[in-house]
Amino acid sequence: MTKPDAAASDDLLGAFSQLLWDLNRLAQEQPLPDFHPAALARLQELLAFDCAWWGRTALVDSQIEEHSRYLFELPEAYLADWRAIEHQDVTVERAHRQPGQAVIVDMRATTPGLAWLGERHGLGELLCVIHTNPRTRLSDHLSLYRRPGSPRFGERERRLLTHLIAHLSAAVDASQIRTLVARREHLESQQHLALAVCDRQGVLHSAERGFSDLLCDEWPDWQGPRLPVDLDETGYQGERVHIQCRPVLDLWLLTVCRLGPLACLSDRELVVAQHFGVGLTYKEIARELAIAPSTVRHHLRSIYQKLGVHDKASIATLVDRSPPG
Repeated sequence: MTKPDAAASDDLLGAFSQLLWDLNRLAQEQPLPDFHPAALARLQELLAFDCAWWGRTALVDSQIEEHSRYLFELPEAYLADWRAIEHQDVTVERAHRQPGQAVIVDMRATTPGLAWLGERHGLGELLCVIHTNPRTRLSDHLSLYRRPGSPRFGERERRLLTHLIAHLSAAVDASQIRTLVARREHLESQQHLALAVCDRQGVLHSAERGFSDLLCDEWPDWQGPRLPVDLDETGYQGERVHIQCRPVLDLWLLTVCRLGPLACLSDRELVVAQHFGVGLTYKEIARELAIAPSTVRHHLRSIYQKLGVHDKASIATLVDRSPPG
């Protein structure tokens, strides 16, 4: 290798190393909704492209099932147009034939469908790579596009993306975990809950230690990675756990809490039980809640029946053991 070639190689390695450093930093600093655009903008500095499609998929019965996506400088209509010609997209077959290896596709010189898609959205060439996580079996796919008239993708760019995709996938995971950590910092009773990220199809992407144990309290035979119940923004209230769902992009941020023994009580019964738990009398509770002492006795009988106890000391014990909040 000549000195100029060696210098160019060192420069490229240095730029690659700096990019990996910056991706790690972005994963630690950027909230999940901002990570993808920041990471792609940084990638553009080393590997030029005009727009991109970054998503997670699974191969189910030879069909690609999408679990999350991010479009960079592409309209949402692009996905509907792609699905219309999906059967003519040679990119999928070529990328899966060489997992982990980036492939270059000339959209204008392959199939009529892909040529139509490129013309419709002003795209000429794409560079695509797929990386499959051996644990979750979810695949990160990244397609980088250049407009007609731009320089063609070459072997340098192909090899760069090949070596980058595993790091990009890991950075997405790190960003998700950071989101969970930031969420936990704002939650109380941390010993009674666990957090996770899943997609709208209910497939887990990232989860804290203990999340699986909590789910198995409700569903003993569950093994994952797909959740045992369909979720939406209302979450889930079971016999042993409660799941809250918070939307983040096209993903769900899940908080699963183990229900305490008082979960079977009504709101008013719970308040009465908590007052008994701190030692208040019938009259004190009635005065505190602005209700009649006979109403307090009625609630107490119902509490005994639901909890299967027979004295106020047992109620106090259950109140003390229940998760706060």
